[in-house]
Amino acid sequence: MNSSQELNLKQDIADYKVILDNYQALSSEDGDTAYELAKQALALCDRWSEIAFQASQYSTKYEVSKSAFYDYAYRKYRVLMQIHDFCRVVYRQCSENLRNRMDV
Repeated sequence: MNSSQELNLKQDIADYKVILDNYQALSSEDGDTAYELAKQALALCDRWSEIAFQASQYSTKYEVSKSAFYDYAYRKYRVLMQIHDFCRVVYRQCSENLRNRMDV
């Protein structure tokens, strides 16, 4: 594994933490932020899926078992997927509320 992959993993972890922080700060009335967060979470989901796929390489580098590293990456993937799904719901609800206000 080269050093750029190691740096990418560190950046991926930092990006994951940023998305978690933004998710925790999300208001149910903030559809625009929910939309952007859903896009970011989905993009990072894809990255963590790739990381899980490469678990054997990362596990060798960090001297952990392949299954332990895969489980770690998969948990990150699942949390991001749930954030994505929740943000889609918030965005849709905000869009419907806005549309209903304009109809009145």
